[in-house]
Amino acid sequence: MKKLLLLVSCLMLAACSASHNFVFKEQAAVDTVTGLVWTRSANLPGKQLVWRGEENVYAFIQKMNGENYAGYADWRVPSKKEMKDLLCYARGMGYERDRVETWPYAVLGKIGFTDVRDYGYWTSTRYSTDEMWIADFATGEVSHRKEANPYFLWPVRGGR
Repeated sequence: MKKLLLLVSCLMLAACSASHNFVFKEQAAVDTVTGLVWTRSANLPGKQLVWRGEENVYAFIQKMNGENYAGYADWRVPSKKEMKDLLCYARGMGYERDRVETWPYAVLGKIGFTDVRDYGYWTSTRYSTDEMWIADFATGEVSHRKEANPYFLWPVRGGR
């Protein structure tokens, strides 16, 4: 079982971007390698949001853009690939399933992000008519889940 987990981790890491270099500012973190800008707070709304309905993901993004958050008006929900790459980067720093301090949410918190949650985060990538790809910052995996459930939102902008 351990060998299988190691193989899966190695395959996952092989699909990662070569590296990341985050420059932390007051409200955002710029990745000088990928060109992505993430909000420094991984829980800017302060709660989980739904995909559709009142207080949904896109209403929050629209509000951020209307307020020119961190000086930008082009924030969006990250894609499955962008989230997977961020998780892969965090897991590449020595993920061990039995050591919580190595889980992606903890690792990203140590390098300078704030309020990173050990739960699911929205991606903008649809799996089916009623499911979205969700990034889990405890395990570092991306899986499809029902869009009717609330998840956290970690806005991003830019990219190359």
